[in-house]
Amino acid sequence: MRRRTVFIGLAAIVGILTWSSVLACGDKFLVVSRGTRYQRPKNARAANVLIYANPASAMPATLKSLPVESVLKHEGHRSTRVETPEQLTAILAGGRFDVVLASSGDAPAVEKLLGASPEAPVMLSFCPKEKALAKDAACDLSSPPKEQSLLEAIDKAVEWHDRNARKAQTSA
Repeated sequence: MRRRTVFIGLAAIVGILTWSSVLACGDKFLVVSRGTRYQRPKNARAANVLIYANPASAMPATLKSLPVESVLKHEGHRSTRVETPEQLTAILAGGRFDVVLASSGDAPAVEKLLGASPEAPVMLSFCPKEKALAKDAACDLSSPPKEQSLLEAIDKAVEWHDRNARKAQTSA
């Protein structure tokens, strides 16, 4: 009986002494009782984004108000910036992009360059707030955009681009 009591006492002392070191190690964020939140959905993928910043449009001012390129890089997207129509034409002919960002004034010309191909990039246009409030405006994002709304719009555009590409592959 005495041995059993000594053994239980020693086990209790060892348990108490090691319990504090168990709690001291590791990341406390992943404790069972706490949940984890992720900012992007699991199925989101990195996109190739082309930014057309025509100096004659409001796009350069939009890019100054929100560092779009650094926001995209932080989320894992790759971005390329062009400023002239010649650069835009050359890079669209040579590169593969998922999304093109441009101002609403330049959108018709850019859409004409993109064409109607199912593999063509999805166009997202920025509008000044006054124009975005108008009901007849065809704007995807108000300018200056909020970081979260920009990333959500790009994720939706990538989904749309991938859906169109799958449809084109199945029909071919």
